[in-house]
Amino acid sequence: GPLEPGKVSSGINAEYGETKVVQKEINALNGKIERSFIVTDEMIFKDAKFNDQCRKAYKLMANLQSEFNALVQGLDDIGTINRELRDVEDLLSREKEKNIVQQTQKLSKDLEALVRDNDKMIDAIKKAKASKR
Repeated sequence: GPLEPGKVSSGINAEYGETKVVQKEINALNGKIERSFIVTDEMIFKDAKFNDQCRKAYKLMANLQSEFNALVQGLDDIGTINRELRDVEDLLSREKEKNIVQQTQKLSKDLEALVRDNDKMIDAIKKAKASKR
């Protein structure tokens, strides 16, 4: 059957709430990972001055952090695109509903005009019959 506006808006609100919770979790995890990178960076950097293996580990860790940041940015971009897509879908749905309402109103006016025209024709036929008598 057709979707009821109340059910749709409550579904959207529930999805929005879930999205906010997930975003908070992502932000918390990003903070933890960022702090881990900072601590690891400080530990390895001290030894990198004197140890070739630590220098290599430091470079690898820097690459890992860069790749991780790119991954997080990619996920953020996907989230943004998905939100924009949902907004466009919502807008499209509202426009379709508006169009249906407009078409229904036009059909209703057309029907009223037809009824008036029929009434006029019936009156004209009755007058024509009455004048023949």
